[in-house]
Amino acid sequence: MYSFYIDGEDIKKFVNLLLKENTFDKFEIRNCEISTFVNFEIDCKLNKDYLELFQEEEEIKREFCLWKELRPKIYEIIKGKIKPSKMKFVFSASESFTKKFHENAKALFLNILFDNNKILVVTGTSQTYFSLDNSLEILWENKIKSFFKSLEITQNVN
Repeated sequence: MYSFYIDGEDIKKFVNLLLKENTFDKFEIRNCEISTFVNFEIDCKLNKDYLELFQEEEEIKREFCLWKELRPKIYEIIKGKIKPSKMKFVFSASESFTKKFHENAKALFLNILFDNNKILVVTGTSQTYFSLDNSLEILWENKIKSFFKSLEITQNVN
């Protein structure tokens, strides 16, 4: 597990990348919580029965919504003069990416928590089978470090 804070000038830049740009669009979103005038809790698991009414020809193979599908709705919830008091997003890499990434990878997570004018980012992994080998975790941590470095977002490590 790798965790770091985003603060200062990088917060606005990061929020724009997350909510207005396509930077995170390939990630699946597993869970979303937003506190504004009410608390919104979104289980991002796809309702395949509903979707099949509109996409009869195409089988839906993934289990969770893509960020690009949910991002416009989230933006509508939080836009306004008063910023949310708290937001939490649980992202994961796609199943196809995860399978290619490491032989023991079942899921690769990226958790983002906005609270107290700081953003906490935490990585996580889930293994297909039990192993004491931590190479999966190290590879994912390095991938995320590199990703945020490419975005020119400062990582203030705990």
